[in-house]
Amino acid sequence: MDKSMGLERARHILGISAADDKAAVKRKYRRLMACYHPDAIGSDRPEHIRRAQEINEAYNFLRGHGWAAPDKKEKKEWQGEINESAFHERNMYLYYSMEVPEKQPYYKAARGKYMWNPDEEDFELFLSSIHHAVRELLEKTEERVSGLWYENACSEEQKFAVQAQLFLCLAMQYIDPVKTLRKIAEPGHVDGQGREIYHFRAFLSAKGHDRTARALDKLQRGDAIYPKAFHGNKIAVMGQHGQPLGYLSLEDDQLYFCVMPLLKKRMARVRMEVKEAEAKRKTGIVKVEVDFRFRLEEGAEQYKGCEQNLKIADLLNQYEKLLKGE
Repeated sequence: MDKSMGLERARHILGISAADDKAAVKRKYRRLMACYHPDAIGSDRPEHIRRAQEINEAYNFLRGHGWAAPDKKEKKEWQGEINESAFHERNMYLYYSMEVPEKQPYYKAARGKYMWNPDEEDFELFLSSIHHAVRELLEKTEERVSGLWYENACSEEQKFAVQAQLFLCLAMQYIDPVKTLRKIAEPGHVDGQGREIYHFRAFLSAKGHDRTARALDKLQRGDAIYPKAFHGNKIAVMGQHGQPLGYLSLEDDQLYFCVMPLLKKRMARVRMEVKEAEAKRKTGIVKVEVDFRFRLEEGAEQYKGCEQNLKIADLLNQYEKLLKGE
């Protein structure tokens, strides 16, 4: 370990304060390693290796010094930005323990119309919160018509379609794309006009011998890829000759909630090119790694999400009609 590592330097490297507890330190450590670890970003550049080593040293220093802040055994009243116009309240969840690696038990710490803050609320728990809010809305709709005679002609497929749309609408009411992006990632650099440019890993894949798989199989390193259309929270892309290449997959699921809204509002631009293409003949799977560069445009901080309340109300009315067989 670096002999010069001290408490203040360790905190500076991890971007934490003296008030941060063990859970906060671990969250920031994981996010930084996702941004800089060579395996995570697919880079063996010396500066990335040094940065990852520095982050590890700072984290291990704090571990060896009792985390430098006491654990918060009880969460005080939830503090955070509120979206008063949100359609429905949601629960905020916290894990009972940060020591269990997977499937940790969690509890409801608060309820309200709080915006998602990655520093306070794990992404998986935020998703659970939105899923539960959607379920509450659907159950309320079912209760409203339970006293009436209806055919309940709604199939599972129809219900799932409504759920999926409700989920996206509710989630976007609780996410500020620019603020969230700056918390979960760091820009690779800033251009001459002061615009932040982020560098992410993305992928394309197809199985079989259909049109998309054949098009992916022909891609070469350095080939340009272009956005074609937005479908919900997904982006369809095409090659330089207009050939469809399927849907782009980002390595970190959190990014979809930051990248997609800004692209749809034209508050960001992307540049994509093939980094590596691999075809596995035995399995018939073609996988392409994409170099995804994302630039925030001037004024992106003023992003305002489109009004979702009317759409949510329409979806619930649609669900009610499905239940009644109308």
